[in-house]
Parts: sequence; structure tokens; C-alpha cells
Amino acid sequence: MPLDQTKQYPKRPRLQDNTNYMGTRGYFVTINAYNRMKYFTHKKIIESLIGYLQETSKVSFFDIVVYCFMPDHLHLVVEGKKEESNLLSFIHSFKQKSGFAFKKVHKQKLWATSFHDRTLRKSEDIRGVGRYTLANPVKANLVKHALEYPYSGSFVYDLKELVQSDIPAYYAQV
Repeated sequence: MPLDQTKQYPKRPRLQDNTNYMGTRGYFVTINAYNRMKYFTHKKIIESLIGYLQETSKVSFFDIVVYCFMPDHLHLVVEGKKEESNLLSFIHSFKQKSGFAFKKVHKQKLWATSFHDRTLRKSEDIRGVGRYTLANPVKANLVKHALEYPYSGSFVYDLKELVQSDIPAYYAQV
């Protein structure tokens, strides 16, 4: 049975072995907005969140390979840079800091309680996962080409180079 898209991800127990969230691994993460509210259509909100993402990723030793703010959720492709990089701490810190600032201004919760994560296999090309993520706005018919979407980016790669390498037709043509 598919998940009801109008509801947040259920609170689920994390893996017992937290070492799966540590180190120089790649991850694909999806964080829903609280009650799937369409907060991520406002430039000022997204600019603020990008600032928190940059700050938290530096302190937590994560590269943001790709971020993509869809109207009601955020996709991240991230990679730990050091053995002490901890995905759970990174996501918790980012959600806490950005959520606190958002609530101060907007008097509403920003983030759903939980989030979805997938650890990438060593054999997976993290750039390929990034390209796939950048195609989400195209697949959702928000734009015709990935590079037209204003709420995607990378702190590691030039998006134009990333999108244009190995392009299937639905990604983008510039």
C-alpha cells in the first residue's frame, strides 16, 4: 500500500547500528515540510534555509552534492567528509536551527517529525543520484529543464556541468 502523500513520513525507528549514519558515506535524504505545506515556493524562505544548510553542513563535515527544494519537501544528496560525519546529527541540527528561526517569524512549524534516508552503496555514482534529484522539478512539470528551476543547487559542483554530463533526454538540454 503506497504512503498517503498528504501525510508526513511516519515516525520510524532508526537503524540500531548508528555506524550506518557515520563516516564518509553518501546519502539521499527527503525531508517533508510540516503537514506537507508548500513553504518552499518563497524565495526568501529558501534563501534562509540554504544559509542554514551551508552553515550546518560545514560544522557537521558534509558536502551538499545536490539540494532540491520542491514545494512541500526537500531532497538532499549529501556525503560525509570525515569519519566523524554523522548524518543523524547533521539532519537534526539543520532541522532544529532552521525550524526555530522559521517559527520565530512565521509562528508555524517548518519540518515534519521524521525524514526519509537511503544510504548510497559504494558502487553508486553520487553525481548520478544528484542528476536524478535535479530532474525532480522537470518530472513534476514545474519547469521544462532542470537548470531553469531556481530552488536547486550544489555546494560542490557546477550545476550546468553536473546536469549536462550523461544526460538522458528528460534531465535538461541547454
